[in-house]
Amino acid sequence: MTTGIGENKQGIPEDAPRAWRRWSRHAQNLAAILWPSFIAACIATGLFFGQVDPLALDAITTPMNDFSIEAGYAIGFFFFWGICAISSVISVFLVRTSRRRDGTPRDSHH
Repeated sequence: MTTGIGENKQGIPEDAPRAWRRWSRHAQNLAAILWPSFIAACIATGLFFGQVDPLALDAITTPMNDFSIEAGYAIGFFFFWGICAISSVISVFLVRTSRRRDGTPRDSHH
C-alpha cells in the first residue's frame, strides 16, 4: 500500500527490491524451521557418515534392496533434516505461543 509519498507502510521506497520488504509471518516461520534444520542436518550427516559407511548400513537395514552409496547419503540426510525440522517446528510453536513478560499474549494478527 502506498502512503502517498512514494513509500509503503513499512517505510521502504516503492521501487525497492522485493528482498527489502518484510517477510510475512508464514515466510518467517518457514525460514525459522527449514534453514536451521538444513544446517543441523548437514552437520549431523557429516558426523554420522564420517563414522558409518552407507553401504554397510544398507546391508544391515535392507538386505533385500541394493542402494547406491549416493542414495544412502541422501536418505540419511533427509532423515536428519526431518528430525531437525521437527525440533525446529516445536521451537517455533513454543516461541509463537508464548506470552510476554508482562503476561500479555504476543500479537497474533499476522
